[in-house]
Amino acid sequence: MKINKLCTIISLIMVLVSVTSCTNVFDESQLEQSPEQDLDFDKVFTDYQQFRQYLDYSYSFMPGHLGRLWNSMVAELSDEAEGLGVNVCSPAFNNGAWSGDKIPGVGSNPVANANRELGDLWDDLFKGVRQVNNIIKYIDLVENFPSQKIYDRSLGEAHFIRAFLYFELIKRWGGIPIFEKPLELGIDKLDLPRNTYEECIAFIVKDCNLAAQLLDLENSVGDTGRATKGAALALKSRALLYAARPLNNPNQDLEKWKTAAAAAWDVINLNQYSLDPDYVNMFFKPDLGSEIIMNRPRPKINFDQGHIDNGNFSVRFIAPQGYRGWMGTAVTQTFVDLYEDSNGFPIENVSSNYNPNAPYINRDPRLKMTVLYNDRYWYDRNTQFYTGGLDYGNTLINPMGYSIAKFWPESHQRYKGTSTYLNYIFFRYAEVLLNYAEAANEAYGPDGAHLGANLTARDATTQVRNRVGQVPIPLAISSSTESMRARIRNERAIELSFEEHRWYDVISWNKGVEIFGEQNPIMGMKITKNPDDTFIYEPYLYETRVFKPHMHRYPIPNSEIYKSTVLEQNPGW
Repeated sequence: MKINKLCTIISLIMVLVSVTSCTNVFDESQLEQSPEQDLDFDKVFTDYQQFRQYLDYSYSFMPGHLGRLWNSMVAELSDEAEGLGVNVCSPAFNNGAWSGDKIPGVGSNPVANANRELGDLWDDLFKGVRQVNNIIKYIDLVENFPSQKIYDRSLGEAHFIRAFLYFELIKRWGGIPIFEKPLELGIDKLDLPRNTYEECIAFIVKDCNLAAQLLDLENSVGDTGRATKGAALALKSRALLYAARPLNNPNQDLEKWKTAAAAAWDVINLNQYSLDPDYVNMFFKPDLGSEIIMNRPRPKINFDQGHIDNGNFSVRFIAPQGYRGWMGTAVTQTFVDLYEDSNGFPIENVSSNYNPNAPYINRDPRLKMTVLYNDRYWYDRNTQFYTGGLDYGNTLINPMGYSIAKFWPESHQRYKGTSTYLNYIFFRYAEVLLNYAEAANEAYGPDGAHLGANLTARDATTQVRNRVGQVPIPLAISSSTESMRARIRNERAIELSFEEHRWYDVISWNKGVEIFGEQNPIMGMKITKNPDDTFIYEPYLYETRVFKPHMHRYPIPNSEIYKSTVLEQNPGW
């Protein structure tokens, strides 16, 4: 069958735009294809090798880079972190200055990099939808697949990627137009209204189910990074959890929570994954290990490498000046306060053993595993976050008192000839356990289990905490659904810290005003060193941020609204 150079439409009403960034998802040689052009489909959809390049490139549309906002991390949008210096874009969100208009000054105005989370991301995600829609529609034209198994896997990958892209869209914008096939100029209607959130979830779940049927349980070593059955089910679990949360389930329909619990249990019941006993080094392994369900493989990098579009994350970006870093992202005192004491109590609880004069002892072990704080040993000396200390800085100042340790192997230092893997993790088993815990608690209470599952919400959280040596959640603060809900949400914050979950979790809980707004100001820690080498710790108000109720949904780019007669903007924008 002859297909002449076929122009298809992906973003509501658009002409084809070429993509300027590519990633080494599997191998750089596989990504020479430029899919966003007026292509001769005879070449792409008749020869398997060219088809595979086209398919592999589709993965690059999945947001999967901790530095994708260039000089900012998504953690800075939340209470986890503060962006420091003049080159960050997070103030656009922190100050409530974002909107449906494109922020001007790309290339000269650092704040314009916020577009990467707003209108630019909208465009890129729909470009990816167009690409995988082409694959799903025209895959049968490829005549030389090596095997039926490869055909099935390829089709499953396309359905998985489309589901992933649609979830990334609806978790930000809510219900959006659904495109099930590539649109053709002069044939298909181009100006489409938004589908409901529920219709989008059903579409995503359908794609996840199809993908799970077609994909293998695990891939060969050379295909690490491709979707698997577990990845498709993990995506389904995440999507249904978000669908059950208050922003999308304001009437607290328990059936949605039960469905979310069932989806998480489907992943657990595969018996394919387990928690990695080495929480600290899990992020620096070249392979998936036992816990990582799907990642984006990257080559090893040295201390300075990686800060490129869709490439590796640069460790230097989070390191303080005393370790020759740029000190771009610092952890807030507000977030550090979420780490429990060693007995499992919040530090403000009357039963807590927290000591404000020695704030880092008797804490959840993950505090030391994920955060650099004052006077702890790191590499070859004790850290110095006190005023005037090496890690407080003299030109690249860190006024917060903390840095991220989670994505920085201790031995990985500048000018030391070291290198490390730092693969972006899309899904890991700990998240699935916490998905289950959250859903099961809402549906069945802290100590009830989903039908057919021999696991309670308490059991699931205990597994996650046992791995790092933290005690189970005390019964005194988790005996009801309401009290357990608060502890599970806190557990997600700590276990998944800085991994691009917190901002979206809080928004989907409909808690942005309470947690990201003026009710919960950003605190830093002022540290003074005494002559006797002891320290004075004084939390202080660093910043009061702006978050309004309408910000729980992103603004659809105004450029899309203006050229449509039926597309409606989210309320408040």
